[in-house]
Amino acid sequence: MSIKYSDSGFLDGADETKKLSFDVSGVTTGTTRTITMPDANVDLSSVGTPDDNSVTLAKMAHGTDGEIITYDSSGAPATVGVGTSGQVLTSNGAGSAPSMQDAGGGNATYYRVTDSTDTVIATTASSANAIGSSFSMDIPTEGIIRLVTTDATVIGTGAGYINPYFGFKIGSTVYPFIYHRNNTTMNVDENFTGYPSTAKLTIKGSTELVASIAAMVYINSMPTSTQTVSLVVWEKEGDSGGVIKGTTRTTNITIEVIDAT
Repeated sequence: MSIKYSDSGFLDGADETKKLSFDVSGVTTGTTRTITMPDANVDLSSVGTPDDNSVTLAKMAHGTDGEIITYDSSGAPATVGVGTSGQVLTSNGAGSAPSMQDAGGGNATYYRVTDSTDTVIATTASSANAIGSSFSMDIPTEGIIRLVTTDATVIGTGAGYINPYFGFKIGSTVYPFIYHRNNTTMNVDENFTGYPSTAKLTIKGSTELVASIAAMVYINSMPTSTQTVSLVVWEKEGDSGGVIKGTTRTTNITIEVIDAT
């Protein structure tokens, strides 16, 4: 390979139509700029293309604190805006960049039911008695309701078994709690056997008379929006003679409503 030099630049000795020239018009007058060659062969065809895994954070253009790098619908790099406090990164589906949006589910609200008087365990759901006073509950269109802590004492005053059901009463309709595991109506079944008997009703603790998975009511079986609700109790077998004891101690039950919308 031969190279020639002329006033127009470097020429290929075999084909003088192939030229390499330098434009120094941008150099400040009276200034010399130097191109320094490394002690190695240089392939100028790769200039401008960094090696894999060679771009550091310091080489990236500055952006806005809190933005996230993504790709737009054409595949070009783009940023996701910072959003507002409490928002979460949300997928907008294929072909659209994600965005910061308000969290859509998992919000929990807690209600506390207390009663310092005895609650008689009724013989049927239609006559179920309320534990404490009725209260206003916001029921979402999707989610669950569950007991998260329960401190109550059940006392039998007759002969036989106490197998109480628990649930919510809205208007004249009762919605029983059901077991998470097999969707059967929740009762304490065989936990309060024989009269007279006294047992502490707990969801979590050393005396687990209700499964620690917690009793639940599925929202989709209940009217949604804000409802006036009573926590009620009745007897599975239609027996009578049991009470949720409150005269000597206060009954405390905490209800969790999880909004999954």
